[in-house]
Amino acid sequence: MNAGVALGTRTISVAGEKLVLRVPERPDVDASFSGSALTIHGFPAPSAATTFHRATQAELRWYYPSAVVQWTYREPSSLNDGWAVGTLASAGLREAALAPALQSIVALRSPELRSPYIQSLAIARHGRLVLDEYFYGFTPDTPHDVRSAGKSVTTLLVGRAIEETHALTLQTPVLSYLPQYLPVANDDARKRRITVANLMTMSSGLACDDNDDNSPGNEDTMQSQTAQPDWYKYTLDLPMAYDPGAKAIYCTAGINLLGAIIAKATDAALTQYFYDRFAAPMDFGSYAMWLMPPPVSAAYMGGGDHFRPRDFLKFGQLFLNGGSWQGRSIVDARWLRESAVPRTVMNPDVPGGGDRYGYGWHLSTLSIAGKSYEVINAGGNGGQILAVVPALDMAVMITAGNYNQYPIWRAFLPQVVGAAIRAAQ
Repeated sequence: MNAGVALGTRTISVAGEKLVLRVPERPDVDASFSGSALTIHGFPAPSAATTFHRATQAELRWYYPSAVVQWTYREPSSLNDGWAVGTLASAGLREAALAPALQSIVALRSPELRSPYIQSLAIARHGRLVLDEYFYGFTPDTPHDVRSAGKSVTTLLVGRAIEETHALTLQTPVLSYLPQYLPVANDDARKRRITVANLMTMSSGLACDDNDDNSPGNEDTMQSQTAQPDWYKYTLDLPMAYDPGAKAIYCTAGINLLGAIIAKATDAALTQYFYDRFAAPMDFGSYAMWLMPPPVSAAYMGGGDHFRPRDFLKFGQLFLNGGSWQGRSIVDARWLRESAVPRTVMNPDVPGGGDRYGYGWHLSTLSIAGKSYEVINAGGNGGQILAVVPALDMAVMITAGNYNQYPIWRAFLPQVVGAAIRAAQ
């Protein structure tokens, strides 16, 4: 969870078995040491305590990125999961251009609070998996928390539901489609104009801002409150802050609400619909979908699912294959093209012009060695990034552990995906 970031770097005062962790202008944190166990009190939450022990040799695999300090390329293993495998050279990728990025990962031996913690890196080009590397004890069979990168998968389900059911459109008003939640609190004529497209582009107008702790629709606020256990109802009861479509603000609750729409349109449980339409035909290995609390108990579509990196990479391959996987049609190609058209811009005032957003996908431009490349990407807290570079017929998947360290993991796109692009030039 990277909870140590909140604690920060502190000095230690020792008085017998009692310790105090101190930093100027912040409250002290009490700790104690007994035998070989160190307990920090009030960490990671005020009512909690965490006890640490000295790592065993077996446990050190989670501390060091790898057992060796020199990276050596290995062709990916064939795991009977639908991926054809090949070498970097067979895909026209120069190993020498990628090696510095991989070497910087495995060479880390004295990590600091803000070191990058890349836990896997996979690259597919021309339909073949040509790089599949794992660090810090992760393996090809280990499902990884993809955090908010899962939001992009949610909109793929929306596209499939629209295609096969004809029960809804992008302009379907959300409230009229979910009458079971009427009446709603904070009723407002603007709320009745929120469409499916507004939810997918983060422009619903609801008072829902994940970057504002005081926003009533903040994801953490929604998940920690107990007054309304139905998170769909909680979202629909939020007050309006803007007209629908007027402004894009990062709102996980709105993406999650799409789950109610998918379930209504398909008349299927979200977990079953995902398995039948995506996981099974796309040859997924083990994965886990996070469920909301009762009474809904449905899959949470705002992120937090666990997938094997080489399986999540397949979602990127859909864009390169026109919506198919190994000859099986998964999502309509037109839906993928429409998903990659800029619809809104979040934080438009930041340097670089803000975050361009399609239907659940971030849209970036990387300038590498004097050339510009359009990149379709899904992103999640900590450094979970799926990047598709259509001009190079390439997809890149990164997982990492830099949770709540956006300044660190946002650099993975230009640095790591950028290295893959250089390798293809």
